[in-house]
Amino acid sequence: MHPQCDDLSEGLAVADAFARDYLASLPTRPPARPPGPVAPISLPDEGLGAAGALERIWALYGDAFSGNPGPRYWAFISGGVTPAALAAEWLGAALDQNVQAFRDGAAVNLEAQALDMLRQLFGLPDELHGLFVSGGTMANFTGVAIGAQVLGRRRGIDVSRQGMAALPELRILSGESHASIGKAAAMAGIGRDRIESVARLPGREAVDPAALRARLAALGPDVPVIVVGNAGTVTTGDFDDLRALGGIAREAGAYFHVDGAFGLFARASEAHRALADGVELADSIASDAHKFLNVAQDAGFVFTRHPAAQVALFQSVSTYLPPVTETVAVQHVAPETSRRMRGLPVWATLQAYGRKGHEAIVERCAALARAVGEQIDAMPGFRLMAPVRFNVVCFELVDDDGTPDEAAVGPFLERLLADGRLFIGPSRFLGRPCIRFALLNWRTTEADVAIAVEALRACRREGSHA
Repeated sequence: MHPQCDDLSEGLAVADAFARDYLASLPTRPPARPPGPVAPISLPDEGLGAAGALERIWALYGDAFSGNPGPRYWAFISGGVTPAALAAEWLGAALDQNVQAFRDGAAVNLEAQALDMLRQLFGLPDELHGLFVSGGTMANFTGVAIGAQVLGRRRGIDVSRQGMAALPELRILSGESHASIGKAAAMAGIGRDRIESVARLPGREAVDPAALRARLAALGPDVPVIVVGNAGTVTTGDFDDLRALGGIAREAGAYFHVDGAFGLFARASEAHRALADGVELADSIASDAHKFLNVAQDAGFVFTRHPAAQVALFQSVSTYLPPVTETVAVQHVAPETSRRMRGLPVWATLQAYGRKGHEAIVERCAALARAVGEQIDAMPGFRLMAPVRFNVVCFELVDDDGTPDEAAVGPFLERLLADGRLFIGPSRFLGRPCIRFALLNWRTTEADVAIAVEALRACRREGSHA
């Protein structure tokens, strides 16, 4: 063993110091910081040791890391790791458990408990079984892939063996689906061109249930269909009527998948639970713990109700692996085989803060989103484009006469990025450029809303005087 592999205590002490300094800087650290060009770096002949390597990282990048987990990183739907989840991540790296069922440890038991607590948090039925994956994209891929297997089995086709070529007519119907649905369709071999956009309700991103029913009727019962419902769209934070869509999908024999990356957490709040009513009808549900649960990247999870199809699709079969039995092992139900113990920080933060603590995070972030939305709508040069239904705010820039100022969006966002107090991003809604952001970080407070509103006002004012 190289002697420099033994300096664990010194390395952990340096990591602890840098981590504490970084976290303390989050209130003032710019939430976004575009990286410069990648500089060449040489591989040393003699190792620097753990402490030396960390010190070099911090010398090179300490000031360049963005405040991604900070209270005003709102452009993408990303939380900030809670103290309990952060401590559990450190412990998890030390434990270094490969979550398998090879009689080699209790990691599988811990993750089963974490998933059961999530099911309790969301009020989901027992027949929905959970698994951890890397994030929302893999969660949606898992749900879509299982959907293809289920629909194939109903038609006497084993997609896992015969491939998607045996199910050529499969369609995915959705409204304002996330980009990961297209990626999932591509990875699963379904194809992006098999995704059909269903008409929305007027002025919204939510699917018109009547349009979905009509399209399913037109396709007929012989065409296999995956219906993707959305619990929280990216641009406006809208919710499909999941109860209506789930009922329509069942009547038509379609598979119903729900993308609840952040919107599933509405079920954790009594005040917002109705937004995701009907999600329990889903065949599969995708979500992210690194969003409202505020654990570190990456931590997605999926709930499914078709274990036999799931095992047929994802089983790992080899002479050196245990066979598939009635007690299904973790490696037989998910895309990944070797992976870290993602359930540990989830278990820790759920136990640390409980149902009421996580409900408080959801309700506070939703209340702050409503507050900042009201202030934006009242300021000259801004106009809300959609109601703040949960935690997403969508607005546009307007001239003095109320005309949309579409050309101003890009320069405004560049000024805001340079200002350094707030990070938000662009999108399109109702055919027009807009700006949208989401609040779900446990660190965000009323003071951050005040800072953000002042930054918005100043950067808009600067543009009008240019």
